[in-house]
Amino acid sequence: MNALPRLPLPLQRWPLAALLLAFTLPGLIGHDPWKTEDAIGTGLVHQMLAHGQWLVPYLAGEPFLEDGPLHYWVASAFAWLASPFIPMHEGARLASGAFVLAALFLIRGAARELYGKIEGECALLTLLGCLGLLIHAHENLGENAMLASQTLSLYAIALARRRALGAGLALGAGIAGAFLAKGFAATLIVALPAILVVPLAADWRRRDYAYTLAVALVIAAAVCGAWLGVSAARAGSALQAWLAFQRAAIVDAPTPATLLEYATTLSWSAWPAWPLAFWTLWERRRKPFGAASALPIAALVAAVALVAFARGPREINVLPLLPPLALLACAGVPLLRRGAANAFTWFGAMTFSFFGLLVWLGWFAMMTGIPAPIARNFAKLEPGHVPQFGWIAFLIAAALTLAWLAALFATERSPLRSVTVWAAGVTLLWGLLMTLWLPWIDYGKSYRPVAEALARALPKGTRCIEGRNLGEPQRAALDYHAGIVTRRGEIRRGGGCSALLVQGSPGDAERHVGREWRRVWEGSRPRDKERYRLYLRIP
Repeated sequence: MNALPRLPLPLQRWPLAALLLAFTLPGLIGHDPWKTEDAIGTGLVHQMLAHGQWLVPYLAGEPFLEDGPLHYWVASAFAWLASPFIPMHEGARLASGAFVLAALFLIRGAARELYGKIEGECALLTLLGCLGLLIHAHENLGENAMLASQTLSLYAIALARRRALGAGLALGAGIAGAFLAKGFAATLIVALPAILVVPLAADWRRRDYAYTLAVALVIAAAVCGAWLGVSAARAGSALQAWLAFQRAAIVDAPTPATLLEYATTLSWSAWPAWPLAFWTLWERRRKPFGAASALPIAALVAAVALVAFARGPREINVLPLLPPLALLACAGVPLLRRGAANAFTWFGAMTFSFFGLLVWLGWFAMMTGIPAPIARNFAKLEPGHVPQFGWIAFLIAAALTLAWLAALFATERSPLRSVTVWAAGVTLLWGLLMTLWLPWIDYGKSYRPVAEALARALPKGTRCIEGRNLGEPQRAALDYHAGIVTRRGEIRRGGGCSALLVQGSPGDAERHVGREWRRVWEGSRPRDKERYRLYLRIP
């Protein structure tokens, strides 16, 4: 009897394309904006498309100082192009998919330049499999544009050893992209490795590389200068506030508690890149700063230093550490001992098979009520949700499951099998959640019902609404879903508004509101501790 055909590794063109699309597309469409970053990003795109705030990002009528406009320019273009077919927030998320795909291919190109073809595939799969990338890759946020800019710069620095001019153009675009995506700190994360790599390896201590750096400086200065000049002329006050915020962003010296929190976050968000990166360093311990290792080490040092001093700590801050870790880790995959590679493979196989089975079991319980305890738990977590069977979601989930079984049993034995199985497992779990569980998740995370109920409770003709304790995601969601723009009471309290919207918890006392206000509405999302209370001024 002939043996079953084996899927060759590294994955060829069509299997690789299928894996990338299966990872990228689920979660981009089919649901409302979710808290936190996704709602903010949608609000920024809404301000661009609906109110023409193109130069400096605006959120609910006020300048948004944390991000630059690059991601939201691209997201607005995607939203406009897709507007005949899908809602604006879904079209805008397609930009995140495009930036993440670009980052994956660029890290692949950088690894090929540094190591070779096999390592390039390993870099792509390792970055794709990082758990910290999974959720953020499908959100509408500027970090995705920054990630693409960072990987572009890594590719450019690696390319500079053989193509000085092309590398300079790419490096300049990467630096400018980082500045326009996230500001000063992101620019340093992208630009510093280009300088730090010079003393680490002789490959970059050449006249041609100085030419690369000069070209990059000219390109970056021209692009950034053009944006700054136009913004200064047409949105001067907003730009000044943005620049002031960016200058003050890196001010917090890291405390031991901050460093511990970042280390804890990295322990799961950078898995499996960080253990493979340590393995690479161990294998290359006799020559740690060779040409291949110098670039990822320089990039990792720059990212760690700037992230440690960033405001936070926030889980999303560690995203810039993933590309250099993946670039360092990919060199260690082909060097794995057979036992270690097999253990890594079967750890991924058992982990994602187990959690995939749980997702299927949970979906079956929601659809049929069996097993009853699981069905009751789902109903308790999101009261009021009515499950509905969808053929498209079911067929996509079934196809993903079959592809997962093929990855387990039909791929040839190779050191690459470990990262291939892990990347396929991450894709499986995310795909199942974004098909089988998506309606249930969206029911509890969407702000649309709250925003629409609030709009119905507002008296007609209300033009001024003071908001207190409202977070940026809530302000963005109210603006996007219901056109409700609040004036922040923390800044302009007592501005004479006829309505007051307060965000709080169930036990909040109303004595802090003031006797001049009368409560007329209260609402929240299902099972949410956040409460929204609307007050009208007593005549």
